[in-house]
Amino acid sequence: MLYNGEIFEGKHEPIITKKLFDSVQEVMMRKSKPHSKGLKPFLYRGFFRCGECGCFITTETQKGHNYLRCTKRKNPCSQKYTREEIITSEIQKEIKKVSLPDDWAKWMIAENAKDRQSEVQSSTLFADNTKAEISLLDSKIEKLMTAYLESALSLEEYRDAKSALVVSKQFLKEKLSAFEQKANNRFELTEKFLKFNVELANEEVNGEKIRLLQKVGSNFEIKDRTVLFEPRGAWKTLLDSGFGGGNALVSRLRRDPISASKNDFQFWRCVLDKVRMHFEQNPDESY
Repeated sequence: MLYNGEIFEGKHEPIITKKLFDSVQEVMMRKSKPHSKGLKPFLYRGFFRCGECGCFITTETQKGHNYLRCTKRKNPCSQKYTREEIITSEIQKEIKKVSLPDDWAKWMIAENAKDRQSEVQSSTLFADNTKAEISLLDSKIEKLMTAYLESALSLEEYRDAKSALVVSKQFLKEKLSAFEQKANNRFELTEKFLKFNVELANEEVNGEKIRLLQKVGSNFEIKDRTVLFEPRGAWKTLLDSGFGGGNALVSRLRRDPISASKNDFQFWRCVLDKVRMHFEQNPDESY
C-alpha cells in the first residue's frame, strides 16, 4: 500500500473467504427463485431439455405412470413420450460411466491421504526457509529505520531502500501463501471429490441425487429416450483418463478388483494424479 510516498504493508484481513462468499451467493440464488404452488413434485421437473429441438422436457401422469415429453413450443419435434423409470435407469447408467467403483474410490482416498502426509513433511523445509528470509527482511527494515533516525540516511535514501525491502518481503509472503494453499488445497479438494463420488454412486436416484448430478455436468438432455449431458471440471478429467471402460484392462478391473496386479495399481495411481493435477490448476473448484 502506497501512502505519502512510502510503501507500507497491508495489515487488514478479508472479513470472509472468497469460497464462503461464493457459497452464500449460490444459496441466495436458490432461495430467490420463485416456487410455483400447486405443481406436482415430479422428480425431473425443469431438469432436462429436448436433445432435438432444445425445448424443456415436462412430466405428466397417465394411467398411474409418469411420462416425460418435449413441450414442443418452438418447432415441430419427433421425440416421443418416455416413461420416468426408463430415464431413471438411463441416469444410473450415466452415473456409472462418470463415477469410480466404490473400492477404487476408497483406495484413492487412502493413497491421497498418504501423499498429503508425505507432502507436508517435505514442504516443511521450504516453508521454514521462506519464513527465515522474511524475518531477515524485517530485521533489515528495522536497521534502515535506525539508520534514518540517526541521520545516517537521507529521507529519499531511506524510502528507496525500504520500498525495495517491502516489495521483496511481500513477494516472499505471497509465494509462501500460494505454496501452502496449493499444497493443501489439491489434496483436500481431491479427497472431497472422491468422497462426493462415493456419495453419488451409492445413492438411489432421488431429488438429492439430481442436485448432486448438477455438479457433475451441464446441458442435460433427453433424445431418443437416452440421457445426454456434458461432464465438467474434475468429472471430465476423470472420464478423459479412460477409467470408464471400453478397454480390456478397465473392464477386468471393474469385474475383479481384488486380483489387481502392480500394473493395475499404477493405472489407478495415474487416474488419481490426473484428478489431483486438475485441482492444482483449478483451486476454486469445490464439491
